[in-house]
Amino acid sequence: MRILPALVFLCACCWAMAATAAPPASLDAALARLQGGDAAGAARDLESLTRSGLRSAEAFGALGNAYQQLHEHRRAIEAYQSALAVDADAPRIFYALGSSYAASGDAEQAFAWLARARASRRIDMTRATQDKNLDSLRSDARFARLLPTPADFDDPFVEPVRVLREWRGEAANDQFGWIARNLGDVDGDGVADVVVSAPTHGADSSNAGRIYVYSTGRDALLWTADGRAGEQLGTGVEAAGDTDGDGIPDVVASGPGLGGVARIYSGRDGHVLHEFRAPRPDETFGNHAAGAGDVDGDGHADIIVGSPGKDGEHKSPGHAYVYSGRTGALLLALHGERNGDQFGSTVAGFSDGRQQWLVVGAPLAGPAHHGRAYVYAGPAHRLQFTIDADATGNALGLMFVSLPGDMDGDGVSEVFASDWSNAAHGFSTGRVYVYSGRTGRLLHSFTGEHPGDGFGTSASVAGDIDGDGRADLVVGAWQYGGAAVSGGRAYLYSGRDGRLLASYTCRTPGDTFGFDAAGLGVVQPDGTTGLLITSGWSGVNGFHSGRVFVLASGFAAPAAARQPGG
Repeated sequence: MRILPALVFLCACCWAMAATAAPPASLDAALARLQGGDAAGAARDLESLTRSGLRSAEAFGALGNAYQQLHEHRRAIEAYQSALAVDADAPRIFYALGSSYAASGDAEQAFAWLARARASRRIDMTRATQDKNLDSLRSDARFARLLPTPADFDDPFVEPVRVLREWRGEAANDQFGWIARNLGDVDGDGVADVVVSAPTHGADSSNAGRIYVYSTGRDALLWTADGRAGEQLGTGVEAAGDTDGDGIPDVVASGPGLGGVARIYSGRDGHVLHEFRAPRPDETFGNHAAGAGDVDGDGHADIIVGSPGKDGEHKSPGHAYVYSGRTGALLLALHGERNGDQFGSTVAGFSDGRQQWLVVGAPLAGPAHHGRAYVYAGPAHRLQFTIDADATGNALGLMFVSLPGDMDGDGVSEVFASDWSNAAHGFSTGRVYVYSGRTGRLLHSFTGEHPGDGFGTSASVAGDIDGDGRADLVVGAWQYGGAAVSGGRAYLYSGRDGRLLASYTCRTPGDTFGFDAAGLGVVQPDGTTGLLITSGWSGVNGFHSGRVFVLASGFAAPAAARQPGG
């Protein structure tokens, strides 16, 4: 079982090159059909569009993909050739032609096109190890030469980026770096440490899931924890705060498989402090989990677990449950508005002794069913305001909401919400929003550069990176293709005024850099502030094995603020 098939279909049907203009709405509709698994319907729509005069490499490429899914390989080849007639330099199409020729039994043409894709150095060739269409080619000596070498994953950045740490997934399909978060200082060295998830890790595709806790300062793996087969542990993982009162921050991790589970793990050594199971059978409990701060005022951090309704069913609006970190007792249940809203798809919480916040995403809620985020405040956790998808929105609140800190100087944390499939410039451009926690007023909105970028694939909590006393944002665009197909990019923005402070671009094909992104505060004695950015589908240890980077942001904290981890 793969997590979030929408991600897989996005890669399959996002044929737009970096400079592609926004496609017409009818093409967007066809791409949405393809993403949703309706290959036959997409093929009909795309045939109609192309026959009516639409000369678009994106449209022909998507048509070829639809025919490939339907196992009509000769028609797929014709569509891909039409795509090349519009854009002759398209590595995705080179690969797709190789795959289609292999499926149709023409090995020589298959190797010719696959070699051309490999020579472009702009597409992830580890996908060939998973492509069933290429099974007939694997015994040929030429097949091994198509695959990347270890050196292909070196020197991955366009900009002069200083890599402080790099951690790699253990095996193909682990998706290591699905989530990575600033955990706080676990090992007492004064530097914030890191928790990373690999929700599909497990022998024989068991999808048990594994979480990893690393010392940033010592570059050491401190502990791991595994789920049970099928749990997909690490689909949600966050810093929980200190739930057991030992002075060390703990971890909350969740997985929606096998009915759903969430666990609190001791930050000290990884032993399980509490386990929570689904209170209802009609939900996807554990789709996400997060720390909630001290909700009940007992001096211990508490947690929140999201439990949206099951995909394709409309029997529940979805819920979010707040549990005591000290006792494990249920403290609070929040409920969606309408059946099918998928309330609880993502969750966030914050408490600092003065203010309490909970945020819950519902990607099918709102006036157009394109997403809504709910913001609850105060000890009574009354609904403070909601954030709705805009006119080009698609699924706001599906995966990322957060409380990134104070950006406008009023002493109250702002609220962040992502709609990484927003169609602002075309299919799945992506857009994120920052709202004032005090007033609910929109402070910032940032949008991806191109169709297909998937801008907004991160909770984006950066802390104060540039040292101006305000929280900043680091936002991932996992499918950005300006330097390599699906290479990825991350953007650092000033929370004070919304300026772009820096960008970090990956030139390794398929690395999906920006899969998740967060800040780590000061990570070196000279005041260097660090960024934690993942490449969850990197092929560095096999297809979709994943890797995680700690980068020097390029900014240093003021001398007075150079407390590591701050």
